[in-house]
Amino acid sequence: MIDIHCHILPAIDDGADTLEESVRFCRMAVADGIHSIVTTPHMRDDTYPNTPETIRPVFRKLVERVREEGIPIRLILGAEVHLAPDLPARHKAGRLMTYAEQGKFLLLELPYQQYPVRVEEVIFQLRLLGITPVLAHPERTSFILDDPSRLGRLRELGAMTQFTGSSILGKFGQEVVEFCQEMVQRGWMDTIATDAHDLRYRPPKLSEAVNRLAEWIGP
Repeated sequence: MIDIHCHILPAIDDGADTLEESVRFCRMAVADGIHSIVTTPHMRDDTYPNTPETIRPVFRKLVERVREEGIPIRLILGAEVHLAPDLPARHKAGRLMTYAEQGKFLLLELPYQQYPVRVEEVIFQLRLLGITPVLAHPERTSFILDDPSRLGRLRELGAMTQFTGSSILGKFGQEVVEFCQEMVQRGWMDTIATDAHDLRYRPPKLSEAVNRLAEWIGP
């Protein structure tokens, strides 16, 4: 399994606190069957104003430590980028962090409550730049739960989706479980990921969610 959303980098957002905890993330993920992790710290102006320059050194330090420990896992550079109207301009200026810095896929976080006015325009402009936005945890976004057709419109514009494994397992309530079931039946669930933030409550594990999906739709 590949985990495409994980807050594993230490002391850079609300995920792992220390390098030692990040190493434990890696060991837990490997034990669960994950062989690759995209490190996705928040890039959010109001709370975690990370930039490529602040993220890359922390990423390199973890890669080196994992290599020293002999942990059989591949770490891939990325970020969870909060929606802002100037994201296309930031990309042109080299200030966005796409998956593996390839400029092809971007993990995009939407506001949780209010439908953002310019989201469709931003997604359209990113697509013109050759970037496919991957919408982080839409099942935990109130305005999408209230009106799933909004997610459909964003997918029509070319966005993909990333659902959270623990949402499928009921960690965020039965309404979210039922929404996940509906979305996977519609074919609107493109990927799942851990969105791990810690080792206990939101751990870097995916296998149980994969098994639950298999119960819903088959292996």
